[in-house]
Amino acid sequence: MRTLFQILVILIVLLGFGAAKLGFEDRLNQDMVNQKLLQPPLKEGTSLQLGQTGAAVALGGLRSLVASIWNFRAYLHFEDLNWIKVEESYEIITTLQPQTTHYWNTGSWHLHTNASGYYRDNEDITPFRRASMRSLYINKGAAFLEEGVRQNPDNWKLHYELARMWSDHHKIPDLERAVQHFTNTLKCETLPEYKRSQMRRFMFYNMTRVEGREQEAYDLGRGLFDESPDNHLPKLACGLFALQNSLNIPETARIPDLKLFPSEALQLTWLKVYLNHENQDYPMDGVRAKINELEARLLFQ
Repeated sequence: MRTLFQILVILIVLLGFGAAKLGFEDRLNQDMVNQKLLQPPLKEGTSLQLGQTGAAVALGGLRSLVASIWNFRAYLHFEDLNWIKVEESYEIITTLQPQTTHYWNTGSWHLHTNASGYYRDNEDITPFRRASMRSLYINKGAAFLEEGVRQNPDNWKLHYELARMWSDHHKIPDLERAVQHFTNTLKCETLPEYKRSQMRRFMFYNMTRVEGREQEAYDLGRGLFDESPDNHLPKLACGLFALQNSLNIPETARIPDLKLFPSEALQLTWLKVYLNHENQDYPMDGVRAKINELEARLLFQ
């Protein structure tokens, strides 16, 4: 009886140590994954999709190699216009290499640009189905990128790709979402300092197109203009010119035209180019009138 009791005590102690060891190893493994020293474990079911040989290679530490092979397969599926297989391939690839930005961006691009463009131009199906499938794949591309962001929250390139996608007038722009993704991009510690002004300019350009956020956009653009001559760019100057008119900024508080633009000749050129984007919801208050005024005056010089 005493021997049995001793065996039970030993078993309980061993189980306790084993449980503690497992908990410690799990925390250690997760910490190493967070520090990007280890790859996350494969998702459930991925081994079945890879096949016996591929799974063995991946589990043996050659996940990068297997991901490269599947990336080549994905390209073949792209050539065949097999969008379901392309999507499945990149789901496997990003499971194998979840910290590789290129795979997330390429997979989403195939969906929100190539697949959506294919259905947009496919005259073999009804207009309703063309529109619905185009919308479906744009949203699939966005969802794919959002999963990449979920797994890599401080990856500024993925946040920026979402911002670009939702601001693209060739797709189905959602400018509020685009501005939010630009905000998220700027929050990333991995964003290089030399990129920050550029991202703020991009956010300004998109914010000027959002109804109801004109004052916020003007404050951002004015801050950029006052901050550095590097920000005295044609599109920013034209956006500020139009916003000063739409917001009825008093003359005493405005940036004068002679400060916004290097010369009247360049002001005319820049405003003409800016006017070409009228169909993209950029503010255009006073632009056409100023073009007419400058053309009339400069013509007689």
